[in-house]
Amino acid sequence: MKKDLIKNYISKLTIEDIINYLKKEMIPATKEEIDTLYTTIKTKYNEILDSDFLTYIKKYQSKFNQKLYNKIIEKYNEYKKFIE
Repeated sequence: MKKDLIKNYISKLTIEDIINYLKKEMIPATKEEIDTLYTTIKTKYNEILDSDFLTYIKKYQSKFNQKLYNKIIEKYNEYKKFIE
């Protein structure tokens, strides 16, 4: 059930949603970082949900600036109770 809700949300997610969220949170990100984040979410969400997220995201750490990476971890920790 939870995976279906997440899948539905991700299917509607746009790159503009990510850009707007980062602006709202005042998180700097390059076009490359935004593209990486968007592509990863859209194409790897099943893999992400089926793995240990903190271990999974670590391999992307060098692709994101520190503030963006920290925000990803922060949001995961905030919402993990809803996806586990």
